[in-house]
Amino acid sequence: FVGCKHEKIYGKDHKLMKMRSTAALTIVALATTASPSSFSSAYSPISLSTKSKLSQTPPIELYQFLASPANWPKIVASSSSVESPDNTKTVDLSRPLRQGQSVNEIFGLPPLFPLSVTWQCVKSVPPTNTKKGRLEFYSVNGVPGIATRCKMNFDIDAVNR
Repeated sequence: FVGCKHEKIYGKDHKLMKMRSTAALTIVALATTASPSSFSSAYSPISLSTKSKLSQTPPIELYQFLASPANWPKIVASSSSVESPDNTKTVDLSRPLRQGQSVNEIFGLPPLFPLSVTWQCVKSVPPTNTKKGRLEFYSVNGVPGIATRCKMNFDIDAVNR
């Protein structure tokens, strides 16, 4: 579930795809399945790495889009919604998360089979004309009983760099 969640951005007809400039995106998502004590033979890290070039998207626009959790349900088929932790509304989910901020992502098949994960932004560096951008999200608990210690990394760079 973790690794494939952001692949949908490439096929959607979103306004970001229509902008001029270029961006390259590398996504790395990792999760550890089960727990070593309960399923020792099934305990294994899962890793997925994806690279894509978005020829019409400026790197800073891509960074702002991916760093804003309100966009996740627009591009992720399994993502149902996002909310501020504990429904406090202290985090503006339509803006890029800053380092240390968290978001709850609800996915699965709510209300029948709702799953959720709390992501914390551990690194948020916007791209500039001279350096790559980087987003890192981490969830210690992941999805209880399914995956723990989940992380998503996004490297955002100009295509011609």
